[in-house]
Amino acid sequence: MIRECKASDLETLEVYLKEEVYGKVILSLIEKNGFEQADQSVYGDFEEGVCKGVYLCIYKNLLVYCKENQVDIDFLEQIVSMQVPEVVAGRPDNVNVISWLLTDYRQEKAAAMPELLDQEGQPLESDEECSGAVEKGWGILLK
Repeated sequence: MIRECKASDLETLEVYLKEEVYGKVILSLIEKNGFEQADQSVYGDFEEGVCKGVYLCIYKNLLVYCKENQVDIDFLEQIVSMQVPEVVAGRPDNVNVISWLLTDYRQEKAAAMPELLDQEGQPLESDEECSGAVEKGWGILLK
């Protein structure tokens, strides 16, 4: 079941997100901005108290991390109908699934995380340790 996360979910999210750079980027943004920021929403896919995926909407960016590539396309359909992201980024296999929904987006693969922008078009501060290059690369969809 996917639901909006709150501060009480932080420990569970930390365990899930700390293993791969894709998750570390999301965790870094959660730690920096918390769960109460107006321009950031964190959603978790939980099954019997275990996290199966995390979706972070920040400004007009969507970051996705699902270790088992069980991206919930129905949930994403709801999210993008409420706020259309300019950039979708995450593990290449996760982003590939999302590309089936966002067919008018340009799909790319990059060695490092793409630059994320705030509502005024200014780059978001990122944790350099988290946003670096990864062997699998980053999957990216651009509007």
